[in-house]
Amino acid sequence: MARQVGPRKPRQLAEAFAALRVYFLAKWTQTQRQPRGLEMGVEVQNMDHKLGTGFDAPGLLGRNGHGLNGKANGHHPATQGHLPTLVAQDQDFGAAVASQLKKATGHSLSLRAYSEIRSQAPRDRDGLIILLASTPTEVEEARQFVQETSLQKLAYIVVLLAADNCSQATVSELAGHVSHVFYWPRDAGELGQVVKSTQGRRRGGEVGGYPEGSTEDQLVRRLLTYTPSLLPLVEKLALAAAHDVTVLLTGETGTGKTFLARLIHEFSPRSKERFLIVPCGALSPNLVESEFFGHVKGAFTGADRPKIGKFAAAGKGTLLLDEVDALALEQQANLLRVVETGEYEPVGSTETHYAQCRLIVASNRNLKEEADKGKFRQDLYFRFNVMSFHLPPLRERVEDIAPLVRGFAARFNTKFRKELYDISSEAMAALESYPWPGNLRELENAMQHAVLVSQGPMLLVRHLPEVVQEQAVASTRPNDVAVDTLVHNREILERSVIQRALANHGWSRSRAAHELGISRVTLYKKMKKYELMKTVSGSSTQIAQ
Repeated sequence: MARQVGPRKPRQLAEAFAALRVYFLAKWTQTQRQPRGLEMGVEVQNMDHKLGTGFDAPGLLGRNGHGLNGKANGHHPATQGHLPTLVAQDQDFGAAVASQLKKATGHSLSLRAYSEIRSQAPRDRDGLIILLASTPTEVEEARQFVQETSLQKLAYIVVLLAADNCSQATVSELAGHVSHVFYWPRDAGELGQVVKSTQGRRRGGEVGGYPEGSTEDQLVRRLLTYTPSLLPLVEKLALAAAHDVTVLLTGETGTGKTFLARLIHEFSPRSKERFLIVPCGALSPNLVESEFFGHVKGAFTGADRPKIGKFAAAGKGTLLLDEVDALALEQQANLLRVVETGEYEPVGSTETHYAQCRLIVASNRNLKEEADKGKFRQDLYFRFNVMSFHLPPLRERVEDIAPLVRGFAARFNTKFRKELYDISSEAMAALESYPWPGNLRELENAMQHAVLVSQGPMLLVRHLPEVVQEQAVASTRPNDVAVDTLVHNREILERSVIQRALANHGWSRSRAAHELGISRVTLYKKMKKYELMKTVSGSSTQIAQ
């Protein structure tokens, strides 16, 4: 049998996998199609459970919120639902791919046929499904799968694993229906990282104790993506959650700072304790101390009863100070002591109390710049900045819009008892072209509106809020004259295709150029022409940080 393949050049990998394929075809003849993968140590599982009885809607999401999230019939090992699923028509080649991924990641995969996956969906609600397309038959099966079960990707992370010799046109057609496209074997390393990240997060969820199906869990799945460029952020988040350190979150309004704070709390050892939020920007300057530390009866005019402050109310849980930059310098000084020593006194009291909560702070502004200007205490900034995360605005994360849209659509499809099956490509293009000044919050509200007013199985452009529709119309108008020209329309289409190809490949120019069938130099020139360079810079550098 071919020896284990390490990090090699694409050509060497291709030759190695070709040899593996010949081996398995020969093995199949000898064994008369006994279960593949068992000889290799690959955990090939039937996973023959069906969807729960609560799955009553014709759409895959289900009207009552069960469906793919419902309980499976029968009893199955607990680990069974946590295995990534590799779907392949050619089971021999699929077993070879599963074996190599297991060697690279340490995680087994459940090997399924396309006929099985359509009738018996895996029960792991935020698991990973890898569609293998190495032959024309598999390409057609993958195409039918994403069309017939188009919203399944809203409950799962669905990626396409295409062979290097697959038709680029076919792959491009499927790319808009899956989260990511990888090519085998040259993208084996990046796919392995995605497998690791999904499995790592499943383990993290069990340790952190967040309940499946809870609001917090829904927020986790909406906030995190699985692009390789985001893996450093995921690893840093896990580190921050596991240790009691102060965390500083920065980013524009609506970028998900509260979501991220909740995620850190839910993955932490304090996950079963309280999670409280203090909107510092909404506090009256005269009542900030009382809000933070509480007060005793008679401490000031109107204090006719004692009050427990937020530091005490949080107990051993997590306290989020949102918009902390809104606090005046005097109020920041009062906060410095409790951050440094944990000590404080309620207003009107001389008795010292000790805070036991974990502190997370969030700001819409760059606190370092504010400290340099004298608008924020430097000593307090240094205390806050033990671990920091910057969340870039949504306009700089175009590649994240599609999975976020699908996640919001899935949630509101259940909430409003709709029967959506898919989102039109025109609607998705409109959503991706809108700048989203309100970031995630605005996108969530837009999708809530769109799903609520939608009728039938397809979400269309006309269902989107008017401001999004107007932006989409404006973006397709000629810049110079009122007459649409062939050249102008061609440029609009070309820019859209290039942007989608870049997004599908994590903004890797080499892989995007390969998909588009052009050289990297040509792609670079077109990116400059269509002003896509700034997008690449913003999405790769800031997120990686």
